Amino acid sequence: MSGAHEKPEGPETATPATGPAPEPMGTSSHAVRALLSTPRFWVAPIAAVVGIMCLLAAMYMGAIVDTEKHLHDFSVDLVVEDTGASQGANAPRAEFGKQVGEGILAGTKGTGLTMRVSDRGTALDRLASAQTFGVIIIPADFSQSAIDLAGSVVGNATPSPPTVEVLTNRRSGTFASSVLTTAVDRIKTSVNEQFGTQLTKTVRDRLAQNNVPFVGLASYAFAAPVVFAVSDAEPLPGGAANGLSAFYFTILLVLAGFTGALIVHSLVDGMLGFIPIEIGPLYRWRTRLPISRRGTLVAKWWIMFVIAMVQSALYIGVCAAVGMDNPAPFTLWMYSTLAITAVGVTASSIMALFGTAGMIVNLIFFVILGLPSSGGAVPLEASPRVFTWLAEVEPMRQIYLGVRSILYFGGDFSAGLGHSLLMTSVGLLVGLVLGSIAVRFYDAKGWQRAPQPPTAAAVEPVG
Repeated sequence: MSGAHEKPEGPETATPATGPAPEPMGTSSHAVRALLSTPRFWVAPIAAVVGIMCLLAAMYMGAIVDTEKHLHDFSVDLVVEDTGASQGANAPRAEFGKQVGEGILAGTKGTGLTMRVSDRGTALDRLASAQTFGVIIIPADFSQSAIDLAGSVVGNATPSPPTVEVLTNRRSGTFASSVLTTAVDRIKTSVNEQFGTQLTKTVRDRLAQNNVPFVGLASYAFAAPVVFAVSDAEPLPGGAANGLSAFYFTILLVLAGFTGALIVHSLVDGMLGFIPIEIGPLYRWRTRLPISRRGTLVAKWWIMFVIAMVQSALYIGVCAAVGMDNPAPFTLWMYSTLAITAVGVTASSIMALFGTAGMIVNLIFFVILGLPSSGGAVPLEASPRVFTWLAEVEPMRQIYLGVRSILYFGGDFSAGLGHSLLMTSVGLLVGLVLGSIAVRFYDAKGWQRAPQPPTAAAVEPVG
């Protein structure tokens, strides 16, 4: 019957020949007691965990708690199509749409919105390729609608109020649409305050010319004459999780690469005899095989590539089974394979460079800093600028842009897929180069992955 610590049997489970010789039981017990009595034994793991978790809290909560305060460079296109309208023989031509457009531009300065004046075609193209978060359109009949509304006080007609069209795109991000809607509410209030006062004066003057009293109901009606009609330019299909499916699929890809590299690292090192293999109470340590650091790392790279191909296909199958909308499964599979490989190769190289500490480095780089700087949940334009800077190098941001383009924008390169392919490939290349240089240097120095002989300090009481 197997015990908690089995005696090595044969070459598969033999204790490494290069391992340290057993120490006298008394000396070992004394060293253990001495180590347990020192503060650093307790402080080091506690400080590491608390520090990482505090960083996690700062990154995640800091990115979302005050989006209005951190709003910056939030792109919105303004289209003014109003052709104006005649106010009568002796009155100047009305240009209400132009005035409202100028008011919107002036009122949004310093609010974090970046207004870009363009024509309808350009604005819609930018919206369809995720280059802007929304489009505000002042239609051609805006001035005429305002004049008709003013004239309705002395007539019997019931005209439509002047209307501003606002187009959003949930494909750019669910929360981005909410940010735009909130901003439009403020714009609506400002426009109606200014234009309502102007239109009320126009109506009063017209009524005075016709000796008609200006009643209170009319004053109320003209206090907020402009209607802002908000609609989604291209509604998402069912199974898109209201614009979050791309974000969650991105998380799956990053975790497959990051966690996969960690699992591969442990299993491969165990099978090669560099670390023990523990399964429940069983403890096995195989004979260390004579393989270089470079050979070990290359083997891990190839395993991650195979995992990437298989896992990408399984992800797509699982997502199809639960009903996720995926218009281009083969394209998504190819890109997912590249993304998982890039993350897995880079994570393996970091662990080869830093050793055990590389696991912490990977956790911070790929997950703790990656999620809030991805822009998948909260747009970067509504987060502190530090996340915009991090997004330039964070893999999760680059992967999210590619996945979002494939799922929501037909794989349009200008919608992020081109940039994503370039940056993901660069990340893969960096991982290959970083790992190759590190392990070649270690191998050249003769720094083998083997247990070191015990020193006197190892058995001395630790002060």
